[in-house]
Amino acid sequence: MARLNDFMTRIDLSVLNDYVAANGRSVVYAKGERIVQQGQLCRYVGVVKSGYFKYVAINSKGQEVVTGFSFEGEVVTDYVRGFLFDQPSLTSIVAGCDAEVRRVSVEDVRQFITERNPGFVAEVSSNLLQEAYCRYLNMLVKTPSERFHELVSRYPYVIHNLPIQEIASYLGISRRQLHRIREAESAAKASESEEN
Repeated sequence: MARLNDFMTRIDLSVLNDYVAANGRSVVYAKGERIVQQGQLCRYVGVVKSGYFKYVAINSKGQEVVTGFSFEGEVVTDYVRGFLFDQPSLTSIVAGCDAEVRRVSVEDVRQFITERNPGFVAEVSSNLLQEAYCRYLNMLVKTPSERFHELVSRYPYVIHNLPIQEIASYLGISRRQLHRIREAESAAKASESEEN
């Protein structure tokens, strides 16, 4: 099945997952609790055991904007600012529902990766850059309807497993705009069914 974070499927994360499983500590987060608050240093690398996390930033109107997700089986951390540069996070990482993470400190993972697989950082960085670049281009060249259709056709589970507000925010549109897109698609499917 395709995953929202496709770049993670192009990287062998088994060594990292095994390290976290062997050395990590399980932590349960209630919906709304944060792994890291925007402006603070992310201190953990984790693997999501259940639930999901959303990456959010606050816009100029004081509203949360969803910039990404980490789902069950995926790594959750502030890779760029926290892991690579040891700088405060530009996003908060928030439990989207009650969730469990097995986590270890960033320092421990850094040391392990450096000793065990020094090429890992370059591989993850290049794949993450490619994913970010494609998303940036999609925001510029595709309509909201095209972005929604692409999201749902590649990841049909997303529409059933995430709140509509989070999907709209991730797509860079309002909830109302997403509602209109979904209504138009439903009407088009109904019309197509009547013709057949």
